[in-house]
Amino acid sequence: MGKKKKPNNLSKQTANKKSLTPWQKANQKYLAEHGKEGGKNENVDQKEAFLHPIDQIEQTDDKIKVSNPPEKEVTKPFEKIKQFKTGSPYNGSFLNRLPNLKNQRNKVLYRRLVFIITILSIPLIFLIYYVSPYSRLQKISILGNEAIPSQTVIKDTHLLIGGNVWKQYWHKNQYIETLKKKQPRIETAQLNFKSINTFQLNIKEYKEIALVMKNDQYFPVLENGKVLDEKADNPTKNLPILENFTDYNKINSLIKEYSKLSSELQKAISEIKYTPKDNNKNLIQLNMNDGNRVIVNIQNLASQMNYYSQVAKEMTEKGVIDMEVGIFSYPYTDSNEKSKQTIQTSAANNQSEQQEVSRNQTDNLSDSSTSNEEDQVNNSSESSQKEDQSSSSTSVLTGN
Repeated sequence: MGKKKKPNNLSKQTANKKSLTPWQKANQKYLAEHGKEGGKNENVDQKEAFLHPIDQIEQTDDKIKVSNPPEKEVTKPFEKIKQFKTGSPYNGSFLNRLPNLKNQRNKVLYRRLVFIITILSIPLIFLIYYVSPYSRLQKISILGNEAIPSQTVIKDTHLLIGGNVWKQYWHKNQYIETLKKKQPRIETAQLNFKSINTFQLNIKEYKEIALVMKNDQYFPVLENGKVLDEKADNPTKNLPILENFTDYNKINSLIKEYSKLSSELQKAISEIKYTPKDNNKNLIQLNMNDGNRVIVNIQNLASQMNYYSQVAKEMTEKGVIDMEVGIFSYPYTDSNEKSKQTIQTSAANNQSEQQEVSRNQTDNLSDSSTSNEEDQVNNSSESSQKEDQSSSSTSVLTGN
């Protein structure tokens, strides 16, 4: 009986081996090579653990009985590791990944093409712009000029219509300096772009603050103290007239003090005369529009003229307000009497001086006459002595 069971077991073992999957065969080979937990019996048990329960049988002496496998925890030698998909499908085929590669390659090509086109197009655009009329100056607009005509401003800047826009714009400071030298009325000037080929020149002019009278002609004085060479066509402006001013330093100091006055006081002054004295070279006389007259120093004009309205209200009649030393006023009648007295005293002084001069002249004449008489006496005595000498000499000659 035992001899007959052996071939049956062998046939079932071979059948079981044939029914194993390739993975199971690889597992058996691995276990056979590394031999875990000592030996062939355990390897066989592990092999049977991976078999189907029907394949597990119990052999007896009489018959073969199929029984349920014992409950046993099956340990998996290898567990499948889960991997998340990133980008392309995991373990996808080359055909599935081919469209993504094409898209990536096309993107790179497009980027390179755009980069090359931009590098080549930039100098081409500049070349076209340089040749086109947009790079040439077409027009210049002037803003802020009141006394100077626009054509005169454009001419004095030496800006060239039809010239290169950018070349003239980068040298704009030079054009502005030439404009200021030609036109002293201009205080500031700014050159900017109005459009792609048009300039806009913003100008700020000095204000005319007074008029200087020279040889019965009027010349404007700017607020910076500079006197222009051009004649004023209309001297009847609401500007004070400066008389007897020949020193430009005095004019500058006067304009600085005059600019500090309020607009009401500036409009109230009609004339400013330079009336220096021997002991005061900064004295001026202001003729007011209300009929009064003010005497004040140039350096005290702004500080003392603030009291003018208060002093003028206290005056009962028109007159003189003297601010040379302190502040006091008196009417024109008193000033006329004072002027008459000064004229009389000056006339008396002149007469006394003339008398002294005449006395000196008579004294000089008398001195000269006496000196002439003395000279004549001396000359006569000398001539008599010479005659005596000649007679003695002749007598000596005759005696011999």
